[in-house]
Amino acid sequence: MHPRIVRVAARSLAVAIAAGAAGTLAWSPAQAAPAPSPLGPGYTIPDSDGNVDASHIGAYGPPGPKVFGNAETYCADPERKGPADAGRYSAPTVVTSWTSSVTGMPVPGANLAYASYVIGRYGQTRDHAQAAAVDASVYEWLAGGTYGIDGTRGKQRLAYPVVSPTARTLALRYIDEAKRYAGPYALHISPSVTKTHTGQKVTLQVKVTSTLTGAAVPGVTVKLAESGSGTTTGKITTDQQGAGAWKFTVGRAGRVTVRATATGLPGAQLKVLTPQDPAAQRMLLAGDTTTAEDTTTVDVTAAPGGVEIHKKDPEGFVLTGAAFQLLDSAGKVVAEGKTGAKGLLVLDGIAPGTYRLRETSTGDTIHDLVPDQDVTITEGRAVHANPLVVIDPFKKADFLLRKTDKATGKTLPGAVINIRSDEVGPDGEHRPGKQLLALTTGKDGTATSKLDVTLKAGTRYWATETTAPNGYQLDSQPVAFVAKPGEHVTVTLADTAIPPTVPPPTAPPATPTQQPSSIPPSGSLAHTGAETTPWFLAGAGSLLSIGGALYLTARRRRALASPVD
Repeated sequence: MHPRIVRVAARSLAVAIAAGAAGTLAWSPAQAAPAPSPLGPGYTIPDSDGNVDASHIGAYGPPGPKVFGNAETYCADPERKGPADAGRYSAPTVVTSWTSSVTGMPVPGANLAYASYVIGRYGQTRDHAQAAAVDASVYEWLAGGTYGIDGTRGKQRLAYPVVSPTARTLALRYIDEAKRYAGPYALHISPSVTKTHTGQKVTLQVKVTSTLTGAAVPGVTVKLAESGSGTTTGKITTDQQGAGAWKFTVGRAGRVTVRATATGLPGAQLKVLTPQDPAAQRMLLAGDTTTAEDTTTVDVTAAPGGVEIHKKDPEGFVLTGAAFQLLDSAGKVVAEGKTGAKGLLVLDGIAPGTYRLRETSTGDTIHDLVPDQDVTITEGRAVHANPLVVIDPFKKADFLLRKTDKATGKTLPGAVINIRSDEVGPDGEHRPGKQLLALTTGKDGTATSKLDVTLKAGTRYWATETTAPNGYQLDSQPVAFVAKPGEHVTVTLADTAIPPTVPPPTAPPATPTQQPSSIPPSGSLAHTGAETTPWFLAGAGSLLSIGGALYLTARRRRALASPVD
């Protein structure tokens, strides 16, 4: 790193030794032979080839040669020529992308913010160890490779005997800190009330966060000033949670504007000085800062007022015995009471401002408490002109759905049941309405849900199966049921199993027909039975011939046996 600084180093080293002897330099006890660099805060070290006093770790600038006014600058290209060979440098410009001259690869955008944070917060220093730590951190984010904090050269640079061991400790701390707190930054202030009356204190909650990481940023000084009700100023420093609080007292009615400003935040943009000679190092400007601001307003009134609470249920019936409290911004009860026979509660004589109305009891067992809500007491407004209708909802019903086998009663998983609202058709008949939810029975064949109830007598719902369990017939017939306030309701739907399929009987193989041994000649007549006639005729002729022969033989024998006359 930084070739050819030997001549300057040798000359400045003598000056450093003399200054050390005179007591004008603070040497660390860990440094047996400290060697501050003549180029600026930091140390003269060997280069990567082992050339003694040929490289520098730290800042470039006062008390060394100036690169950009009185600002310290840091090298961003460890293997390029030093500032002395740059010719001249341009004015600082903001860069939004960076390619490492060591690896030749683009670095992630967040790395620019991390480097800017470390240089902005810790770079403008005359402390040698701190400057060396900033240098090492910059190389971690923008150079990488062997120059990373745990790379071969990165470790070597911080391990030379002339370099304070504090430098590596600080570098690791800076790297971790940048990952959490690098900017840009957002300042948020929120008042405890948006409306109040004169003489009241308003508390502003202040928070500073990194928009890059989302982390809250501690140790930030925030200045605050209010105008409109008076002129009050102050400041806070954010705690470990990146938060703080500031209070002021409202002086007069009107709109108060509060402005918060956090200055001196570490720079959130990397500012680079570009050399005339592209073979020289790019330099990074130290000490850059940024500012975050926020404003808010508070409306101030003077005269007291009140509120009239009208307590009802969802059906419009008044509710008696419902208890309420009115709390200020600190949680203190400023008024309380219960609704009377007409469901009314009057809270009067209250200073203007915004309060929290809290119901502590409904007065019965079938209604739910309403959530806390803000109530504004307006200057000069009578309670009857400031009515507030509070409707206690009915408690929800606990719904249990069971799916069973119609024959065995066994519970069935995997059924999908739609729960629909109830509506009345043109014919006056109840029927399923809008789908509200879909329930799927689990392994135990059940599903549960909470159901809203809008009527004291109960709210009608419909359950319709849309998907049957495997192996069962779908029963899409809707089933109506009623859910009552705060009660349990169970609906059981049964399905019929799909009958097993019986295969059809198999026919025996057909016996082949005996074919005649002789094939009739081509063109013969159709077989009508007439072809057997010749055989009958031949047989009859044979029989006649045999019979005739036997007859003649018998006559001859009789003739021979007769006596001669």
